[in-house]
Formats: sequence, C-alpha cells, structure tokens
Amino acid sequence: MIEKESREKKNSTILIIGIIFSFFGISFMSIPFPNNVVIENLGQFSIGEGVTYIVHYNYPMFSHDQELIISLGAVNSSFTIIVIDDSDFEAWINEQGGYLPRYEVQNSSGVYKVLYLNQPIIGLLNIIITAETSLEIYGTIQTSFSSHYVVEGSILLMIGVTIILYLVLKKNKFKKPKR
Repeated sequence: MIEKESREKKNSTILIIGIIFSFFGISFMSIPFPNNVVIENLGQFSIGEGVTYIVHYNYPMFSHDQELIISLGAVNSSFTIIVIDDSDFEAWINEQGGYLPRYEVQNSSGVYKVLYLNQPIIGLLNIIITAETSLEIYGTIQTSFSSHYVVEGSILLMIGVTIILYLVLKKNKFKKPKR
C-alpha cells in the first residue's frame, strides 16, 4: 500500500513538472519579449574621404515592433547615411539604382533619427555611411524590437508533452484489461 502511494506521489510530481515545462514552452512562444541591441558603438571613429563604412544587422525571425535609433555626429566634416534592406543592397552595391532606401541623409554633420520599421525586416538591414571628407564620427546605432522565442518554447513544450505522454502510456500499459 505504501509502495503504491509512493509511486502515485512520484507520478504526480513528474506530471506537475511536465505541466510546468509545457506552460513555459507555450509562454515563450506567445509572449513577446523586448530586446535592445547596440548594433555599432562608434566612439571616436575615423573614416577616410570617399570611404564607405557598412554595418549589417540581422533581425531575428518572429520579431516585430522594430525600431532603429541612429545617433551620429561628425567633427568638422560631413557624411551620407543610407539605410536599406538586404533585397536592395545588391542593387546599391552594383550601382544599378532602383533601390528604395528606408532612410537617407546626404551631406550631414549630425543625425539623430528613430526609424519605426512598420514592415518588419526579415534578414539583414544595411546601414551605409560614406565620408564626404576625412571624417571623425562618433555616436551609436542601436535597435529595439519584440520577439517570440519560438525555438526555445518549442523545446520546452516538447519536453513537457513527452513527460506527460510517458506518464499516460505508463499508467495505461500496466492496467490489466477487464474481462
């Protein structure tokens, strides 16, 4: 009798663990978590005249509410900044034209801009800084977005469901059929 109670207590503990894993798995997949990332911290950075400095950032899948915050300044010089998607980057690099930048400022000595990326970017975002003159630039480029941790949530959910199924199959396996 004591053995049966001990076994039932052990099974209920394992069942609770399976339910907890499943709960956290579903939560990770459904609750958006905020993220803030510094893409580039330029500090005091030098770029030669006519040189292009390119920064790439890959947004994670299942991210939304994407914002790009550009805060750059130049000391006694000017620069051009272009923000384009990965689909337009090849057209820009090959100088084909026909690309549509998300943001562009030419011949500027300072930029502070918050870009709200209404259509979420899937893949790379390219920030291109071209020095008009010998450039001493400082500032940061950062992003914030919300994302769902689908992969991590799926793993937790699979562990929880596996534990629960194990207990259900174990309970049904050892039952003797009634005749």
